[in-house]
Amino acid sequence: MPLPAPAIAAAFLLHPCHVPGIDAEVKCGTYSVPEDRAHPEGRQIPLNVVVLPSRAAKPAPDPLFVVSYGGPGTTNSESAPNAWNLWWRDARDVVLVDLRGTSGPSRLDCDTPGASDLDNLFPPEAMRRCREALSKKADLTQYTTASSVDDLDEVRAAMGYDQINLWGGSWGTRAELIYLRRHPQHLRSAILEGVAPTMMKNPLTHAKAAQRALDLLFDDCAAQPSCKAAFPDVRREFADLMKRLHERPAEVTLKDPATGADAKVQLTWQRFAEALRVYTYSLPRQRDVPRLIHRAASGDLLPFAEAAAQSNRGLRGALRFGNLLSITCTEDLSRILPGEIERESKDTYLGDSRVREQLAACEDWPRGPLEPTYGDPVVSAVPVFLLSGTQDPVTPPSFGAETAKTLSRSVHVVAPGTHVPAGPCIDSMEKAFLEKADPRAVDQRCVKKMTLPPLPAP
Repeated sequence: MPLPAPAIAAAFLLHPCHVPGIDAEVKCGTYSVPEDRAHPEGRQIPLNVVVLPSRAAKPAPDPLFVVSYGGPGTTNSESAPNAWNLWWRDARDVVLVDLRGTSGPSRLDCDTPGASDLDNLFPPEAMRRCREALSKKADLTQYTTASSVDDLDEVRAAMGYDQINLWGGSWGTRAELIYLRRHPQHLRSAILEGVAPTMMKNPLTHAKAAQRALDLLFDDCAAQPSCKAAFPDVRREFADLMKRLHERPAEVTLKDPATGADAKVQLTWQRFAEALRVYTYSLPRQRDVPRLIHRAASGDLLPFAEAAAQSNRGLRGALRFGNLLSITCTEDLSRILPGEIERESKDTYLGDSRVREQLAACEDWPRGPLEPTYGDPVVSAVPVFLLSGTQDPVTPPSFGAETAKTLSRSVHVVAPGTHVPAGPCIDSMEKAFLEKADPRAVDQRCVKKMTLPPLPAP
């Protein structure tokens, strides 16, 4: 239930501030929303708001709101230094709002003391303790995408904007689509990078997407003379390695990043597979996978383990796992039908391990309301730019193509890359799109000049 306009205006003031990583003055504020939006008199959630002023002398009247960099569970304000340096600020202000559950007293973190960077994402006992701890300070059924985008729209109104533009990456694209469904009249345009459509059931689709990306990488290696000469049997080596890990976990010794002490870690096939999947999100890391697999298949698993631990550490540090579970347990895993797990994980290196692990974490996690039509395609005439990477291991191009079918004023760009491609070509297309709010302004000719970096030899 939205507040009356006078109450909104009185409730929110921005003030000059400095944020870490930006050597200039920006604007900050805190806007409170009811945890249960149906009962505004109840517990309140303070949302951090950071406004990065435009470089333009006269900024456009419609700012760019950053919905989310991914997850779910990322904290938008932590990405302010990155947004500060982007082209986004050339013509308009950039607004970052921390979604409910990602910062402040409502931050829904799950601590896993003593866990290694290669451990499973959702250890059962740790998730039980997390659920019990968080339930004492939050109604976990209220941390949904619908509530988050309704919060965002209330902040929009509080700032006095009639229309805004949205940018989101990965899961942030899902939030954009829900906003598009709930508040289309206030949306001038939207940019979706690494499209996670409403029909996607996170993480049910991870196994097939990861397998597709790895197969394409192996094909690349076979097509490049230097990679083929260095790793002629990398596909077979990978299959043999997974077979050995299925039969018996490997043991590796890693240094604790905090203490420097050595710690022995069991590298099960499940941990290896999930770590590999996450590692292939990054294009520079993905290009090193043939070498790491070759070393691992030869018996030296340490290079992969060290690289994967660092990769996992970055991902886990960026996510509030209580927030992730509150959203995905309600909106994704609850929609998985009998037989789908077997069908979607068949003949994949990841198998059903990740989805069953997350299902177990969701078993007793409180679930919020979900509309029966949640997974239906979002139909809209709002201008939308969709971006997919050719070798994306989590949101493949087919997701963007399917989403674009019901967005009548959209353009879907498929560029060489992994999860969320980047570079001057992408920037030029998105900038042209945002300036006109028109997909016809997008010139895709530069995409044909984009190439994946060569695969390194030993």
